[in-house]
Amino acid sequence: MKNIILIGMPASGKTTVGKLLAKKINYEHYDADRYLEKNEEKRISEIFSEKGEEYFRNLEEKYLKELSGKNGVIISTGGGAVKRKENMEELKKNGIIVFLSRKVDDIAKENHKYRPLLQNIENIHKLYGERIELYRKYADITVENDDTLSNVVNKTAKILKEKKFIYQGDSE
Repeated sequence: MKNIILIGMPASGKTTVGKLLAKKINYEHYDADRYLEKNEEKRISEIFSEKGEEYFRNLEEKYLKELSGKNGVIISTGGGAVKRKENMEELKKNGIIVFLSRKVDDIAKENHKYRPLLQNIENIHKLYGERIELYRKYADITVENDDTLSNVVNKTAKILKEKKFIYQGDSE
């Protein structure tokens, strides 16, 4: 069974949709950022402030490679995982890449208390501009997160089933 990899902007719904989709189709779910934090016993914000982005990206690459070795799981990546080609190549080896697309204005409406990069609309637009082509480039499937969570999960499951990426789960 191939893995289902969710990519997209921070606050695009990767973790929430990933958890709900996992329940629906009976897959195990991994949030790559939480997995990294658990293994490193540190929050990503601490890693960033103490060691910098390059150090964090190296850890992210290490743990994404570890997660990509699993079978039949859903992996919600961090928003910046697409910044390293190696991450995406590794995830694609045994995975279907789903770009969970969400409008910048919808992302901006969320509470970003713990997301310093999303504190203002200008930063969100900047991140979006830097990453949108990477999300599109690596995606096997694009799903718009522009409806209720339930409908987005159902839509994702239906597309995966139609494309024969999954064979289980009620996607009606």
